[in-house]
Amino acid sequence: MQWRTWIGWLAVAAGGAALLVALTPFAFAELTMAAARLEMNIMPAPANPAQFRPLPGRAAGTVVDGHWRVEKIAPGTWAIGEPAADPDNYEYLLVGNRRALLIDSGATRTHDSRRAITGLTKLPVTVVPSHLHHDHTNGLGFFRDIALIDLPETRARAQGNDVRLGRYQYARPEPVDFTVTQWIKPGETIDLGGRSVTILSTPGHTTNSVSVWEPAGKRLYTGDFLYPTTLYAFAPGSSLSTYVTTIDRLLAMLPRDTRLYGAHCCRNDAPPQAPWLSTSDLEDTRTAIKAIQSGDLEGRGFIIRRFPVNNRMTMLTLYPLANR
Repeated sequence: MQWRTWIGWLAVAAGGAALLVALTPFAFAELTMAAARLEMNIMPAPANPAQFRPLPGRAAGTVVDGHWRVEKIAPGTWAIGEPAADPDNYEYLLVGNRRALLIDSGATRTHDSRRAITGLTKLPVTVVPSHLHHDHTNGLGFFRDIALIDLPETRARAQGNDVRLGRYQYARPEPVDFTVTQWIKPGETIDLGGRSVTILSTPGHTTNSVSVWEPAGKRLYTGDFLYPTTLYAFAPGSSLSTYVTTIDRLLAMLPRDTRLYGAHCCRNDAPPQAPWLSTSDLEDTRTAIKAIQSGDLEGRGFIIRRFPVNNRMTMLTLYPLANR
């Protein structure tokens, strides 16, 4: 009978360990939100923080309404930055002949990005969130036409077309509610009139992350999946294995000279500008993640750990406790 008792205790211990692993990202998310409200930073710092700062000099673009920094990056294409956000947020406006697409809506509910957009186009604007975190959805209330990736997860958050975000999406006391006017299947193309883009499902940072692919310009707008400085892979829904799967798929389809425009600034080889990376940065991210998973890459920190990716990126993750 004694061996049965031991088996029972082992089963309880295994179940407890599994529950602890499952709850770790949620517990840390609560801790992170509490620290943010107290204006505390609990993230481990890079070994050399100066390495990831932009060079001194005038920022690219023009300041609009005292909040937005508007930079033209290609014909009919603007990066709209929010230097006051932490880290510096970027949305992207793509203008066709019939309508425009805005990728993300901004981090603030008090500054209306339409004040920057109306100086660039008078065409109707559709907003597509790159994912559902608060710093990408807080401005959705200013817009009427909102497109959302059509996944079982996003449908589950909706009652009909009305979406209410969960606690670990908005990370603030009050959630953003919005109404979807267009559900977009992964791989679906949006015709802007003389200009087309494809919506790609690119999970890793979150399960609902999307990137917008413009083949004609060889530009991929990646949201928080990839950008210079610090990649966040510690939240509920983040997964290193999924990151690798998505990167493999992107590397198989993207031309080598594709530019990847991310949602946070900045590069460390120029004054502040729209944050772009290359396919080699995708490869570096894949290499770093595989080294994290194998235990061959040394990180900084105790529970949440910061790992180097290359000379312009690091990654924060709870691996191996979570984010597998």
